[in-house]
Amino acid sequence: GEDRQRRAFVAQVQAHHETLAALANAALRQRMVALRRRLRAEGFAREPVAEAFAIISEAASRVLDKRHYPSQLTAGWLLLQGTLVEMATGEGKTFAATLPAVTAAVAGLPVHVITVNDYLAARDAEIMGPLYRFFGLDVGAVVHGMTREQRRAAYAGHVTYASNKELA
Repeated sequence: GEDRQRRAFVAQVQAHHETLAALANAALRQRMVALRRRLRAEGFAREPVAEAFAIISEAASRVLDKRHYPSQLTAGWLLLQGTLVEMATGEGKTFAATLPAVTAAVAGLPVHVITVNDYLAARDAEIMGPLYRFFGLDVGAVVHGMTREQRRAAYAGHVTYASNKELA
């Protein structure tokens, strides 16, 4: 069933870890660039997404000193499928969101990560920024009080964090 599919996806991601750990940063980035065409052609099919998540997780361990847990890999996979995911406080929603956000941005889609307030939008964009920049992605935050030009610049990036209030 569904649970078996989720476990199989996580196993698929983890199967890439050993190979990726041996790669230099430039080679890791190159692997992600090579995935772009597949993601565009196949959409968010399981195999290219599993490889993308493994690359993102490896990069996160290098630039943020954090690795995604299986529950976060699963949450990221479900979000990419258009499923609403509920996670408890402390389960790492912010970190889990980097998986589908980087994957979608690499595929060429504009990405918006919605938070509950301006503080979290600014904080999350800043804390997760090094991971996005590792892949050459621009990240910004839209918060209350910004000028039209500042908003335009934030929205022009690959990944934009904003509160639900700012979007509405």
